[in-house]
Amino acid sequence: MPEMTDEQIKAKRLQYLALSTVALLFLGLIYAFSMFAAPITSAFGLEKSSVGLTFNIMMITFCFGAIAGSQIEKRVGTRGSLIVSAVLFFCGFAGTGLFGNGSIAVLYVCYGMLGGLGVGVGYNCIVATTNIWFPDKVGFSSGVLMMGFGLGSLILGTLSVNLVSAVGLGTVFVAIGVLTAVVVVALAFMLRRPPADIVARMAPEKATGTGYDPGEQDAALKTPTFYVYWIWAIIVIAIGLATIGNAASDAQAVGLDAGFATLLVGLVSTCNGLARVVIGLIYDKTNVKVTMLIDGLIAVAACVCIVGAFTTGISALYVVGAFCCGFCYGGVPVVASAFARQRFGAKNYPLNLSLANFAIMFGSILNIVIQAAVGGVDNRLAVFVVMGVLSVVAALDVLPFSKLWNKDMRMLDARRKSVEAGER
Repeated sequence: MPEMTDEQIKAKRLQYLALSTVALLFLGLIYAFSMFAAPITSAFGLEKSSVGLTFNIMMITFCFGAIAGSQIEKRVGTRGSLIVSAVLFFCGFAGTGLFGNGSIAVLYVCYGMLGGLGVGVGYNCIVATTNIWFPDKVGFSSGVLMMGFGLGSLILGTLSVNLVSAVGLGTVFVAIGVLTAVVVVALAFMLRRPPADIVARMAPEKATGTGYDPGEQDAALKTPTFYVYWIWAIIVIAIGLATIGNAASDAQAVGLDAGFATLLVGLVSTCNGLARVVIGLIYDKTNVKVTMLIDGLIAVAACVCIVGAFTTGISALYVVGAFCCGFCYGGVPVVASAFARQRFGAKNYPLNLSLANFAIMFGSILNIVIQAAVGGVDNRLAVFVVMGVLSVVAALDVLPFSKLWNKDMRMLDARRKSVEAGER
């Protein structure tokens, strides 16, 4: 295969970015569970309290799927990894549609476990492979990809739920499984890794003449900066999940009518999706420290507004707070993707990305623990008071992160200069 010119690389990477975003739009359908929960409960004859646990199972298996995906890709490559993702997703959704009627175990295993694993494998492979094409615009590429993933539930989820009354829930799930598998397999035969010298050609200031990336020799789990990042991410994720999972009922609790409350769920998802592009652009224009601080302060504002809404009964405050929650939650995966790539390089990016996204599981657990501890269903004010305190912790966490990040950057720069001196 002849060597690609710089212009050909730029054209090819935009093509891959578009195709990858479409695939993530379909994989993101698994996050439409809040829309599917009521139809599942009525159509499959299951208890609402039992059905709700499926989402938490899916969040956890998504994280493990991302870890597994990074290892699968090492062994069978991008194509093989995406085919595994497609098969797992198909089995998850088609299995739910065909065998889920009256069986909570099938729902847990198929939608929760197989679906979550399939999305985790596919998400990690797509984001890791596509982002490597954009060493100069990692925030932008991450933002566009995450926007597709975040808007999947709003765009395709809404369409799917509207089809339930016409064709039945089982048929809808089988169709989702088939269509998503086809889209992901199609991407598997098109998406490729970039040339080995992509950093030197697209972002020469970030690499030496040999393409050496100094962050590649560091292991994320042995780096203090990674754990300080995790603290921030876990808290912001927990705040987002506390709102996203209960937005409709909370909105009605502060006086909004049922119709607008349902609309609000979609608007929050829109904020989630748009935030991914905005945060990505902010990342590229500034740095990871500024981006984390902005997102953390938005999380603080979200909690203040929601606490104010529950305290005063002013529904407009809840709307603003819910929008802020959707925005700050949407920013986390973008920061995770860009942070893992910038700090630890491209060599082990799939693994480091999956480790960064493991914060989703811990954030989900933190959300569950807080709600259980204060009686979340009946005491939403207490939930967001606790979340408000934690949001301040997340914002302040940026201070030690900044010190560690500056130290890391000086170290990486010294390594780069040492290698360049050796080359001369």
